[in-house]
Amino acid sequence: MASVLLTITLLFGRTIPGAEDCVSLREAGLAEYEMGHYARAEEFIRKALVLTETINNDCEVALSYSALGDIQQAKRQFADAERDYRKAISLLSHHRERSHALATVWRNLTAASTAEGRYGEALAALKEASRLVAKNKVEDPCLNAQILTNLGVIYYHQRKMAKAQSSFLRATEFQFTANNLLDVDLWQIINNLGRVYQVTRQYAKSEDAYRRSLQLAEVRPGRSDPNLSIVLDNLGSLYAVTGRYHEAESQFQRSLAILEQSRTSFDAMFMMRTLYGLGGIYLLENDAIRAEEMLARAAEIARGRVLAVEMPEVVDVLDTYAKVLKDLSNSVEAQRLQMEAQRIRASMAYTVRVGNAK
Repeated sequence: MASVLLTITLLFGRTIPGAEDCVSLREAGLAEYEMGHYARAEEFIRKALVLTETINNDCEVALSYSALGDIQQAKRQFADAERDYRKAISLLSHHRERSHALATVWRNLTAASTAEGRYGEALAALKEASRLVAKNKVEDPCLNAQILTNLGVIYYHQRKMAKAQSSFLRATEFQFTANNLLDVDLWQIINNLGRVYQVTRQYAKSEDAYRRSLQLAEVRPGRSDPNLSIVLDNLGSLYAVTGRYHEAESQFQRSLAILEQSRTSFDAMFMMRTLYGLGGIYLLENDAIRAEEMLARAAEIARGRVLAVEMPEVVDVLDTYAKVLKDLSNSVEAQRLQMEAQRIRASMAYTVRVGNAK
């Protein structure tokens, strides 16, 4: 990284910037992005954009916008990510030789739309990525696995479980290595498959998939990585559904320990889900006092969430916490939480997204 920064320092002394200067800036930004330094990454990418626009190089401008979209998506600023991805797509569409890059941007746009719960738009973007891959015979196992995984996720949210299962299974057939933060990894695909099995009550297959996913995740990204909580929470929820409360508690406790001790930044939704899952287990074990402690922390996080796709989980947390407070004779606070949950439900029922207001 020191050599990259040295290159950046030196290039600003030049009188006339070239394409190689833009590439160096963009690569420096991507290196910071991979380390989770999003503010620093964005600073480099925006400097790259300034340079690329002065040398009139559409492809370099597009790649910088694409990188900026990746950073915005990592920061969960999905509307900004979509804007930057669409700028990149508009520029790359005029360059057939860049079909691979264009397909990748369409795929990343799919992820941003999916995260906002706009599944129709996500599916349309994914079809563009698939069309480009097929038409130009793009040989990229990682991209193909990503496309199938995104397709499976969309089908899952549309409750088309058979299609979701088929997509995830096909994605596992590719041999690939994830190259950056937005690339799917095999452990994630298998975890998603486990979720489909759980929803369709194929509990033995679900447990097997979660355990395989966990084994892979412990190697990459690692035993202390906060992403591990995704699989641990799913395994805990499976054990809870099948009445194995002690085993469920163990998984949630491990997840909580990882998140509390993590030195790596992570989405607060990870913590909310773990706390909610652990609180639910305590309720099943008739331990309202311990449940209240976990649910209070989960509710505090829930109140700060703003994405529409997260609201069903937020409502579940608030409703469950309100019930516990009522049972503990704190009826005033319970009523306040119930009203807050009702207000969110009303917003979900009567708010039409701009894209759908036709």
